[in-house]
Amino acid sequence: MEQYTLEAKNISKQFPGTLALDNVSVSFQSGAVHAVIGKNGSGKSTLMKIFSGAYEADSGEIYLYGEKIANNTLPQALKNGIATVYQELSLVNDLRISENILLNRLPMKNKFTIDWEAVEKKAAAVLDELGVDINPNSYVNELAVGQQQLVEIAKAMSYEPKVLILDEPTSALSESECDKLFTVVKKLREKGIIILFITHRLAELYKIADFVTVLRDGKLIGTAEIDGLNPKALVNMMFGEVEQKIKPESNVQDEVVLEIRNLCSKQLKNINFELHKGEILGIAGSLGAGRTEILRSVFGLDKYDSGEIIVSGKKVNNPSPIKMKKMGMAYTSENRKEEGLCLELSIGENLCMASFEDISPKGIVDTRIEDEYISRQIEALNIKVTSHRAQALSMSGGNQQKIVVGNWLNTSPQIMFMDEPSRGIDVNAKQQIFNIMWEESKKGVSIIMVSSDLEELIEVCDRILIMCHGKIVDSYKATDLTVEEIYSLCMQEEEDNEQPA
Repeated sequence: MEQYTLEAKNISKQFPGTLALDNVSVSFQSGAVHAVIGKNGSGKSTLMKIFSGAYEADSGEIYLYGEKIANNTLPQALKNGIATVYQELSLVNDLRISENILLNRLPMKNKFTIDWEAVEKKAAAVLDELGVDINPNSYVNELAVGQQQLVEIAKAMSYEPKVLILDEPTSALSESECDKLFTVVKKLREKGIIILFITHRLAELYKIADFVTVLRDGKLIGTAEIDGLNPKALVNMMFGEVEQKIKPESNVQDEVVLEIRNLCSKQLKNINFELHKGEILGIAGSLGAGRTEILRSVFGLDKYDSGEIIVSGKKVNNPSPIKMKKMGMAYTSENRKEEGLCLELSIGENLCMASFEDISPKGIVDTRIEDEYISRQIEALNIKVTSHRAQALSMSGGNQQKIVVGNWLNTSPQIMFMDEPSRGIDVNAKQQIFNIMWEESKKGVSIIMVSSDLEELIEVCDRILIMCHGKIVDSYKATDLTVEEIYSLCMQEEEDNEQPA
């Protein structure tokens, strides 16, 4: 097979206070999957956005198939055959899936009439190729974040690209969805497509990548074949030595701080469980199992049909986010871009949104208290920032996620709901987040954690609930499970209506 190349020559890119890329030169060959990795702020996403036309390089050149790409823009990149699936979703929620996949390219019967039959047929063909079982006529706002991610991938695939850039495509996917995606990626590799794959899940590299390219602080560290490169060597390329935190002994107490009785909704079926003081309770399940729906219903974001919510012995009627926050609860959403941050506001403002009443005791912001709240979380979470006055929009995905967590930690919650808390976060940042969770549990804070990373649940949690088709089908101590066992339990069919208390 003839080899084709995507090449960056001497690429540099500066943002206010940050040199994101420093004279980077690297090439990527066709017929291979190239993993591009690095810690938060390493420059990997910036380089991908320059390839895709979202950013313009300050200096340097890009070549595709030996031809220089000049005046690269998003439309021009697509025209050249460079398609990108970003970590942050870019779908139009109020349009159907088929319309999103073919946005701005809807087939027409004539000058004034859209051929809706052709739209559905083309979208369905792309989804079928990906092995995605989603109705193309359903609306994006009806889908969970993981399903929306699959639609983003289908949208990129519909361009039949020469280069496919996947920026954290698996961050919200379960193991089975990841396997489907990897199957498609391998087919594309065989067709000679240049595939760039960004991930923080280093274990994925050994399943899908042929080569790995490492960036650190805007500089190219090197490129190597994945065969023969062990995980420790990868981590050393990214960070140097990484201190792995060891989970402390369980801090679970007898006191029940949250009890859910017979909670039912369109997505949830007779949910029952208890959360104890100091417990870190994980929820495992495949995409669409109902994990996120539990958190949203209890926190008052979504309505439920029936059931009881009891917080510290008090029954809560008609829960709302304001009411639950006053009762000492916090919620970090899996969708930080739309639900966790105000991207146009500063980093400091985002860190204080949930604690506004605390920093303005007389109705006016006390800057002394505000600065204390801001600096506390920047230091505790090791948020990489030149100034807390910079827009949250300017931060990397991992640092944005840490801002979301820090915002809620500033409220000193007694119960925390954390939905995919390490999504898009590098190895070091994950260890920091996990250590903070363990420290909070020592203080008696109770945490419910949803994660698509099964190893993460075993590593972090005391107990794990298994969800399947909107039901809790079992409960286990985390130490009693392996990743393979959790995966098997999450894939099981509903056999009865029994649930553990």
